[in-house]
Amino acid sequence: MALALKKPHAGSYVETVDGAPPVKKLRLQAVAADAKGKAGKAGNVERKLHVLSQLDAYVGSAPPGPLPTISGAGVLPAAQAAPAPPPPAQPPQQQQIPTNAGAAPVIPPAASAPPAIGVSPSVSTNSRELLELLVKITDEISYEDVDLAELKEAAGKIFQLYQLQEKDSDTSIRVKLLELLSGLGCESSTEQAVTLIIDYFIFLLRKESSQKVLAQGMMCLYRIGQRRKHLVPIAYNTQVAHLAKEQLRSGSTHTQKNAMLVIGGFATKIEGERHYVWKLAYYIDSQDSGVRAQALHALLTLGERGSLLPAVLYKRAVEAMKDDYETVRKEALRLVFMLGNRHPDFVIASERQQEDIRMIDAAFSKVCEALCDLSLQIRVLAAELLGGMTAVSREFLHQTLDKKLMSNLRRKRTAHERGARLVTSGEWSSGKRWADDAPQEHLDARSISIIASGACGALIHGLEDEFLEVRTAAVASMCKLALSRPEFAVTSLDFLVDMFNDEIEDVRLKAIYSLTAIARHIVLREDQLEIMLSSLEDYSVDVREGLHLMLGACRVSTQTCLLMVVQKLLDVLAKYPQDRHSTYACMRKIGQKHPHLVMAVAVHLLYVHPFFETPERDVEDPAYLCVLILVFNAAEHLVPIISLLPTATHRHYAYLRDSMPNLVPQLPIEGASSSSATHRIDDAVRQAGSSAEYLQMILSHIEEIFTMADERVELLQTAQSNLQRLGAIDAGMYGTSNFLETFLAAQIQIEQMQRCTSTQRSRVPLKESLAALIRNCLKLQHTFSGLNYGDILQVKQLRLRACALHLVLVVRDRSQSALGPCQMLLQTAGDISEFIKANTRDEKEEQPPVGALLPLLEPEKPKKESPGGDTQPDSFTRQLLSKLDAISDPKPGRVFREILPLVQQAPPLALPPANEKIRRCVANILEPCPLQSQDNVIKVTAGLIAAVPFVAEIDNLLESQKADMRIKIKYPDQHMHTVVPKMTDFKPIMTEQGEHETNVRLRTTILLSHSVWTEASLVEIQLCLAVRPGSELELCKPAKVLFAPKPVRRGI
Repeated sequence: MALALKKPHAGSYVETVDGAPPVKKLRLQAVAADAKGKAGKAGNVERKLHVLSQLDAYVGSAPPGPLPTISGAGVLPAAQAAPAPPPPAQPPQQQQIPTNAGAAPVIPPAASAPPAIGVSPSVSTNSRELLELLVKITDEISYEDVDLAELKEAAGKIFQLYQLQEKDSDTSIRVKLLELLSGLGCESSTEQAVTLIIDYFIFLLRKESSQKVLAQGMMCLYRIGQRRKHLVPIAYNTQVAHLAKEQLRSGSTHTQKNAMLVIGGFATKIEGERHYVWKLAYYIDSQDSGVRAQALHALLTLGERGSLLPAVLYKRAVEAMKDDYETVRKEALRLVFMLGNRHPDFVIASERQQEDIRMIDAAFSKVCEALCDLSLQIRVLAAELLGGMTAVSREFLHQTLDKKLMSNLRRKRTAHERGARLVTSGEWSSGKRWADDAPQEHLDARSISIIASGACGALIHGLEDEFLEVRTAAVASMCKLALSRPEFAVTSLDFLVDMFNDEIEDVRLKAIYSLTAIARHIVLREDQLEIMLSSLEDYSVDVREGLHLMLGACRVSTQTCLLMVVQKLLDVLAKYPQDRHSTYACMRKIGQKHPHLVMAVAVHLLYVHPFFETPERDVEDPAYLCVLILVFNAAEHLVPIISLLPTATHRHYAYLRDSMPNLVPQLPIEGASSSSATHRIDDAVRQAGSSAEYLQMILSHIEEIFTMADERVELLQTAQSNLQRLGAIDAGMYGTSNFLETFLAAQIQIEQMQRCTSTQRSRVPLKESLAALIRNCLKLQHTFSGLNYGDILQVKQLRLRACALHLVLVVRDRSQSALGPCQMLLQTAGDISEFIKANTRDEKEEQPPVGALLPLLEPEKPKKESPGGDTQPDSFTRQLLSKLDAISDPKPGRVFREILPLVQQAPPLALPPANEKIRRCVANILEPCPLQSQDNVIKVTAGLIAAVPFVAEIDNLLESQKADMRIKIKYPDQHMHTVVPKMTDFKPIMTEQGEHETNVRLRTTILLSHSVWTEASLVEIQLCLAVRPGSELELCKPAKVLFAPKPVRRGI
């Protein structure tokens, strides 16, 4: 169920165009942002890192320059603190702390410094207080937007406090200090800050002896590498990896595991191949299971980052697959999969035969064996990995579907078969062969496997597993293998069809979608169709729609099969009338794929008698519509079918061609003519050669119209109608033409309203006109996707003009408050100012430092497209922003006087160039059906709730827009409710190629309730996009249902 919310009647100026609460003071957001950036940044950092100032009492006061050396684990309280001794001279052989540019050098404590007197009684109490303080700081500190200078100061303070701790003191304090230091490194935004933190870590960990602290230090370095890998130079990668390599000799398994994590994340490609691969392979035989699993995981990480793992590791990985621990077997299985795909043609010796086989075949057999593992996670992983081994040999691949008793692809005969063969041969023992007459039942246990071994029946085991996760993964892998091997698709067809009877709906859906994907390689037989069609009566609407999609993608072999499919679809449609849309689409695909079979059965389906004239059938009958859609789509590919059609179907074709243009193609049938306006646009498109060329012709005419002085609006409206028609006849250009049409409509509205600002006697336009202008601007900003930088800039400039014009007209009217329009103008100006600054900042960013691993570790950022060169704001935008920026206290009257000359003399804003990647978010309501809702009245007792199923298809919906989707319900008394659908109600629309990226289906239930009405009235249901409170953008036409709340019956 979805949640129903009452729509608010009033709102602020930020929410609606009309009416606003009084605003105490108005500020331009761009100016405020600059002020925050200059004056408030230091204060912002202080507010975030001021908690570290609580450590000053434990660090003590230090003079500028080198820090004084302090010995001892604890620091005396402020009242009892002894004066710090002067810094001793540093010996030449003493190791220096690595420092970065701008950071004060820190000298490690001298080993010969005398211990502080009187520290022992308060060490434990002081350490406990310091630990509690560090835990509190860890919970409260925030690392966001930390300035470089503040970060250096905080890191130095933490480093100095770490130096004051004794080596034999409580390790928890040093662990917490390292955690704080890693937090600074993870949030650093510059290379200098990251290298400074890593320098501190390298110095501290080289001097550390506690295994607990070393393990935490390795984990902290790993976290920094995960978050800021692109800022770490190659030299530092080498140092960190070398430090981790030294810790592999540690006696602590925890330290070893974390060191392997660091090696996998920091080691470069070349060093990984030369040194670290063999070092990590040594620990595959470790006594600790965690170390073995982590060594395998580190090898996998190096391989994923580009290092070439040697093929000789395959035997070690196979041995690790026999480990007693699940984690080790899981990582070993992944390593076997990676080595098999990296070295597919590497020849290795077979375990039980003298023959040599390819590594990909051997790895495929090992992965198949893992499907019989006791662990569920390993069986799921093995079933998933099988789909990625597409280079396997044909014999091994087909063996996965055969459950005969096999041993390395050789069928083992039973004892009875061996004895029968000996008797039928009629031979006696010759004595020439040793023990040739020995009992055949006594065989070497290593030469035969009682259960299926290798790839024998592996996928069958996966499909018959008791857990749905394994079955789902096995179906997906079978689909991937079938896509790459057409002959395997034919063999696996029967097994996929059997999965249609699975007890779990998700498994049935996966099998249906998998069969849809491989449909181009197969032809269905009659026995297979019987199983498929029996699933059409499933209670789940998703399964039925999936079967409709699958039947439309497959091909059948005979006329009998085609009649079976059509008749079953019509029977199920009578049982589930809500499936008519997917059934229509299925009939369309079947007709396109089987024109010759449809021609053979068309007379039978249309009930055409050879001698008698049959009665004309009802064109609104869904079953008859299905047959017509099937026949008309077949006639598109086989024109002689038209001659078999009765005369009445010609009239029906003209009706269906206008009502269902997406389902009924264009056919040479008399009586199906279009309007003259449609012919005029279609002829113009044909003369232009393509839709894109015709669009460019319209844009060139608009540029010429903008240069004219008189009668410009009428010509622009004509161009607007041409753009609208172009989007209607070419679905691929709908987004682009609709974007330009909406932009042009807003431009026409601005030009018409701009004339009202020239003289005092001009009539001020209505509030509805101003609201329509703002709505067009919001529509351009929120319902279109695929915009480049130039398109977004033009839209923001258009909205800025609309807001400026709105303020001028409201002040001139003097009947409304101008605070709301003024605030909206300032917010819009601040938004476009920040947008321009952010884009300029991105263009001036420095290139990544030499040696950084950006090309290897970061995806390539999409470049901003700017057709026609660098797009810059026009003169009106620059002058308006400069004038608003110069106003210290922008009040409506002063802002009006400053911008009035600009608004009156503003030149028209040029249309952005045609961008074919633009898509518009549109919706189509399927349920309640607009045609049938007028006949069916929803009756309910007044005050109670009526549940109405709601189904809609939404095209080009972004993931970020799902949370803004609303269902608006409007009652006849003008009351409106807004329904917020659940996120789980959005399901991607499936196609023959898989899930659609941006098209989704919304299936939910809305609740209707009202007081008593005298008669049934229409309730409008509409899908909207809530871009801001109080402003919803409609995505489709409203669907209307008849709703009749009846009075409560009292008595009997």
